[in-house]
Amino acid sequence: MNEFFRRLHNFKRGLNLRILARAFLVALLCLVVALHAYYLVWLNSPAQSPLLVWLNYFLRVLSGGLVLFLIYRAFRAFFDNRLTARWLDHQDQHEDDLYQNLFELNQQQEDENVLELLAVQAQKRLEGSKYRLPKLFGPNQWFIMLFILVGIVSVWALSWDDFRYALKQFKAVKAEAVQYKDTIEVSPGNVTLGKGQQLIIKVLNPDTRLKHRLFYRWDKEWRELVLTDYSYNFPALENTIEYYIENDVAKSPVYKAICLDEPFARNWELLYKYPSHTGLGERRDSLSYGNIEAYKHTEVILSLDTNIPVETAVMRFSDGASQAMQKAGENRFSTRLVVSSSKTWWLELTDHLGRKSKPEEKTITVIPDNVPEVRILFPGEDTLLDQSQLLPLIITASDDFGLRDLSLHYQINDKPAQSKILSSLITSKLFTLDHVFDLKPFGLLPGDTVTYWAQVHDNSPDRQSAQSAKYKARFPTVAEIYQEMERQEKLKAGELESALKQSRDLQKDFEQKRRELLKKDDIKWEDKKQLELMLDTQQQLSQQVEDVAQDYQKLIDRLQKNDAISMETMEKMQRIQELMQEISTEELHDAMSKFEQALMNLNPEDLRKAMENMKFSMEDFSKKIDQTLQLLESIKKEQALDKALQISQEMEKAQSALKDKTGNTKEDPQSLAREQENIAKKLDELQKAVEDAEKLMDPSKDKQMKQDLNQLKQDMKSGELQKQMQQSQQQLQQNQRSPSSQSQSKALEKMRQYSKRLGEMKSSMGGGSMQEVSSAMQKAIRELLIFSKQHESLRDRFGGDPYPIVNDLIAQYEGLQVSLNRLFSVPQVTMFLPPKFYMDLSDTNKGYRDIFINVSEMQYTQVPNLLENIQKGLNLMVYDLMQTLNNPSSGSGSGSGMQSLMQMLSQMSEEQMAMSILSEQLMMQLQQQGGKMDAAMQRQLQKLAADQERLTENLKRALQNNPEAQKQGNSIKQIIEEAEAVARQLRNNQLSHDLLQRQENILSRLLDAQRSINKRDQSERRQAESGDPSLRQTAADTNYEALRRKAMLEDSYRSFPPAYQQVILKYLKLLNE
Repeated sequence: MNEFFRRLHNFKRGLNLRILARAFLVALLCLVVALHAYYLVWLNSPAQSPLLVWLNYFLRVLSGGLVLFLIYRAFRAFFDNRLTARWLDHQDQHEDDLYQNLFELNQQQEDENVLELLAVQAQKRLEGSKYRLPKLFGPNQWFIMLFILVGIVSVWALSWDDFRYALKQFKAVKAEAVQYKDTIEVSPGNVTLGKGQQLIIKVLNPDTRLKHRLFYRWDKEWRELVLTDYSYNFPALENTIEYYIENDVAKSPVYKAICLDEPFARNWELLYKYPSHTGLGERRDSLSYGNIEAYKHTEVILSLDTNIPVETAVMRFSDGASQAMQKAGENRFSTRLVVSSSKTWWLELTDHLGRKSKPEEKTITVIPDNVPEVRILFPGEDTLLDQSQLLPLIITASDDFGLRDLSLHYQINDKPAQSKILSSLITSKLFTLDHVFDLKPFGLLPGDTVTYWAQVHDNSPDRQSAQSAKYKARFPTVAEIYQEMERQEKLKAGELESALKQSRDLQKDFEQKRRELLKKDDIKWEDKKQLELMLDTQQQLSQQVEDVAQDYQKLIDRLQKNDAISMETMEKMQRIQELMQEISTEELHDAMSKFEQALMNLNPEDLRKAMENMKFSMEDFSKKIDQTLQLLESIKKEQALDKALQISQEMEKAQSALKDKTGNTKEDPQSLAREQENIAKKLDELQKAVEDAEKLMDPSKDKQMKQDLNQLKQDMKSGELQKQMQQSQQQLQQNQRSPSSQSQSKALEKMRQYSKRLGEMKSSMGGGSMQEVSSAMQKAIRELLIFSKQHESLRDRFGGDPYPIVNDLIAQYEGLQVSLNRLFSVPQVTMFLPPKFYMDLSDTNKGYRDIFINVSEMQYTQVPNLLENIQKGLNLMVYDLMQTLNNPSSGSGSGSGMQSLMQMLSQMSEEQMAMSILSEQLMMQLQQQGGKMDAAMQRQLQKLAADQERLTENLKRALQNNPEAQKQGNSIKQIIEEAEAVARQLRNNQLSHDLLQRQENILSRLLDAQRSINKRDQSERRQAESGDPSLRQTAADTNYEALRRKAMLEDSYRSFPPAYQQVILKYLKLLNE
């Protein structure tokens, strides 16, 4: 029994202790919370605030009351024995309340046995069960309490000093009297630092009881910053600032942190002193920012200012070198240097803080002193020398500053190059020199090549030089000249053949389209486009033929510079060129123009007429191309013989010169041997030329010529001449001059025989050709006379109705064409026919065609005039042929005829100019008189009309009788038509601006004709030796002073009123100026 009560008492004590511990912990937590509440208010209130006193008392009372309440409540909750026994019954699953019953029965002093029995059971149960005392708090309660406690203690720990002061004040109720520092020490105080550097402002030995604040400004307004650990960090200060620190007790002085910019240069100045050879004066530059750009050897003075005072300024160059600048002021530095090469550099500035400026790359650029330029403008290409061996050169040189020592370098074949100074002192930057390079002293032989170029230096200390492109001047052999001529003729013949084929194809298509349109009343858009395409094709063919003629003239001009082409061959080539020019006639261009105009208007009737004219013009175009091709083919025989003759004469000349050199002991025998070898090679060229000429000969027509050429070829192949030249070469190589001279004499004699035989063959061929031409002309004259007599009979039979004679006219026209085709079947005929013959032939054919067109359109009024024109044309054609037989050279013209025509045209130009001036004055007078013409003015107009008619008649006579005028037939005919129109207007007293324009056209065409004849005269002129090109003058240069004097002597001039004479004189004076 006692044991049970002992253990019951133990359980009671344990339960009550837990109640007390719970009350104590809660009371302690309340005290901590109350103290923390006081601390929070203390932090936000002044230390001497009454609020803190009242709060202190309040919290003390509240805390005391709360503790008493908790103690009281704990005592009330204590367990006694009965409650403890009851608690134990509730701890197990038995529902018999054993412990409580045992306690209550023991209190009631029941039967001892019962009590002992219950005690034994209770004892056993106590020993068999484990009873746990209740926990002080649950997990959630513990978490909340610890969370609050740890949080509050953490706040206290983080601000322990403040909490310590607050706790003291809480204990003492009143705030104790505190002694604070009355000064604030600040670091760094006044300071100077660089822009962008770090600034740390720190409170030295701070009073930790006080809150310190930082104030600063860079303008007028102060700004506050929070200090961390009594300091503040400006990581990169950009501006000068003022600052101070204060707390509740004290305030520091105002300090200044001066922020300096990084050192850099400003106000760059460059003074350039250029080297003397440039001729440039000093130049200042303040906009380059230290970038130097100058010519080599230029002295440069560099000056600069810095933004802040610096200690040193050094130029650092990219090649590792450096140059210190001299201090010229607190913020100014300068230095001088000489530009020698391009490189980079940067300026290094160091201030008193030891800071260096940021490297900013600058450049020193050497402006290139350009290498001089030299060019050979003329000839500016590889060229062939003519017999004069004078090479005209136009050399131009330029440099940016100056030139000196212009020289010409040349190399003959493989010999060492030589040079000669053309100009050593040159005063200009651009220099042009005309120089004639005379190659005669070098004794060039056909086949030699001279390579030449120009060289020049500039005036710089480096003496830069430049040379032109290298050109070659070759002294051509006869074989080379003829080879080039044959190549060009073959090329031009091929172009003409192509044009002929296209022209014939175009004629077929055109005729087909023409017949197709004859059946249509309207012309469709597709038809117009097809006709436009045909017209465009014909224009292209016409232009192509004109280009061929121009290129052929260039070939003739080049050949004229050499004596390798004979006079006869050159005249024939010139005649062929004239025929080429006459292929694309004015009639063709006029027909194309009318056809184009008809296409634009799309009038079916006008278009049919234009197509009819176009058809005949296209036929003439094809015929003339065919005749030119036949003529080109026909002269190949003469050219082949001429080529062989010229090669033979060239050999003869070279051998004769070699023979003379052999007798000169100063000449190198080895060099002479090489010349002999070159002459021997020409024999192969001669043999080939003879073979080519033989192949061109017709076996039937040229039987004798073919035999002569064959014999000459066999003679050459016998090897006698070759043997003599080889023997001479060997003797020269052995320096046996006398035997070699004998061998050369024999070879020279043989060459002379070859030249003589070839010359005889050429003369024989020329005579045979002339005989054939003469025979063809005589036959054509007889046939044309027959046609003329028949036509005269037809003309007499015409009585107003053309149909009875139409068939005879057609037969006559066809017979005329057959006769003309027979005449032109001899190609050489065209070499002798004058241009007037072609003009009359064209007029005659046009008369026939116009008759046929008028008959088809039933318009008979013009038929009598057309029959008369045909009769006139037939007679003129006979006259032209007879005149050609009597004077065979009329086809190619003569110097005297050309000169007389030039004089006549010059005189006519003077007269027309005077008439034009007088007409202008009369026009001005007519305007002043209000358009009314008085008797004196009418007399002047009638005199002008008579003068214009006289000029027209003179032109007609020249066109009829002068072969040179006939070569300008188309242009002269236009002048005649214009002059006749002007004369008619003047006869009718009609004075208008149209008349003045016509007179200007006449004068312009007269001058154009003079220029054309003058150009032809220069082209045909042959000289034995070319002169200096710089001395060349145009033979027909107009001497206006002579014209003026001549005009004053003319009767027509003296017949003008004095006022008009003064106008004429004034006009001539202006021309002379």
